[in-house]
Amino acid sequence: MSQFASLKPAEPATVTHLDACIAEARRIYETLFPTQTLHFVVFMGHSPISASPEVIEGTHIPRPVDLGPDYLGTITRPGHHPDAPEVTIRLALPRPPLPGELKQTEAPWQPIRRLGALFRASPMAYEVVRYQAEMLRKRRTEARHDKAALPLGEGSALFPRPKAPDSDRRPAILIGMHWLELGGAEKLGMDTVHWALKAGLRVFVVASVPAIQRLADRLPDHPDVTFIRLDQYLPAPLWPRYVEKLALAENIRAVHIHHCVPLYESLPMLRMRLPWITTIDSTHIIEYANGGYPRISGVWSNYLDMQHVISKELADYFQRAVQPPAGRVVLGRMLDRNDDAASLPPLRLQPGQKTLHVSFVGRMYYQKRPVIVVAILRALDAWAQKNGVTLTGTMVGEGPFEATVTRLLRRHGLGGKITQMPGNTDVPALLGRSDILLLPSNNEGLALVCYEAVAQGCIPISTRVGSQDEVLPEGLLVPLAPFASVKGTVAAVDRMWRDADFMTRQKDGLAAAWARLSADPTAEEVLTPLYRRIAAGEVR
Repeated sequence: MSQFASLKPAEPATVTHLDACIAEARRIYETLFPTQTLHFVVFMGHSPISASPEVIEGTHIPRPVDLGPDYLGTITRPGHHPDAPEVTIRLALPRPPLPGELKQTEAPWQPIRRLGALFRASPMAYEVVRYQAEMLRKRRTEARHDKAALPLGEGSALFPRPKAPDSDRRPAILIGMHWLELGGAEKLGMDTVHWALKAGLRVFVVASVPAIQRLADRLPDHPDVTFIRLDQYLPAPLWPRYVEKLALAENIRAVHIHHCVPLYESLPMLRMRLPWITTIDSTHIIEYANGGYPRISGVWSNYLDMQHVISKELADYFQRAVQPPAGRVVLGRMLDRNDDAASLPPLRLQPGQKTLHVSFVGRMYYQKRPVIVVAILRALDAWAQKNGVTLTGTMVGEGPFEATVTRLLRRHGLGGKITQMPGNTDVPALLGRSDILLLPSNNEGLALVCYEAVAQGCIPISTRVGSQDEVLPEGLLVPLAPFASVKGTVAAVDRMWRDADFMTRQKDGLAAAWARLSADPTAEEVLTPLYRRIAAGEVR
């Protein structure tokens, strides 16, 4: 029990929670400042996500703000000698999330205030305005010249190159993720934890974005896997210093970045002080606003040993944008090697069938365009009634647009036909009973759920964005503009339902695309051998 917890009566569950928070914070700061005198000034926080950490190096004189109504107490870790420098760490300990917050912590989405009346009158007209703004940002981004890779000098032989110290610890890897929430990039990040562990590496995991980290319980329950809550307890500017101390203490020999900005910003430190560490990143999707993580990866290209991409579109992007050395950019598909075309089940949809189940799977954020999903469902309902087809549907996902989707479904009389389900739904089982998967996204990398749909006999229909043309044939790709997305999706369903030859061509096209994808190496196949060489001490 901590000092302050033993002095203040509290519920046992509260004491247990606060003690766990303090223990996590102490592990982080005692690694970062191993010899200094540490003063922890502890408050009861009001957020379930972040401790709002503040770090003050040097002597700190307490102020009234340090003794406010949420003040709990202080903990001091003595330094290694009486004159050790002092560091004060102010922490508002995160409270446990409420049941509702375990589902969603962001406020419900609202239209831009000056366009609220437009949205109420016509949600699709609002979507058109938003689409036009997005395309304007895209054009402006493409006109910028901010993708050049930062130069990296090789140094001179006149100066000694740092060498890895001897260590009695097995080699380890630091895997940095954006967050541990549902998503394709997060799925790959979790997979790499398993692959690294299987390759013989000890694994440390960090996340850059403060969040509840709902996927944390899916990390392997293994003594060689450690999730460090830097997102809650460490300010981002201190990450490079922490990474250096952790790497030296734990014999970290590789850093793998999955959309984790503070680890990109740690690369200069790694290259200067710990050049024996292998640096890898994985990227998934080019964003309209600023290029997203592929642009960031391109800027840091010279500091990386491997740039792993999931699509040919991204490989081409890097060649155009930064022209990295041969072999640095490596394609590895997010497929399992067992997923070959011969093992696929028959695609379920048949011409003239009298029932149609349509599904959407995705987080309820603008990228997935849930308002347009509802518009498609409304148009498909009208089509189904006209053609004597019974339409049902399922929308899986959580996020700020969830309440808006519920209201729109009721407004259009779809509440009894379309079921809304949470993000932890058994998606393979759902796709296994669905005919069509809707993906009217405003942007994608190469949507993992497309793979999952085809593997379960469900036909995806997607906007023509990102690398979707690598997995879908022409007849299943629809325009991005909002009204055209709706019209194109309904037209694709109608034509498959009426035209058996067209249906056959789409199914054959999906099988051919799957065969092409299966001929490429998988992410596991390109990353695991490198992990094994690092574990064996063969790299650097």
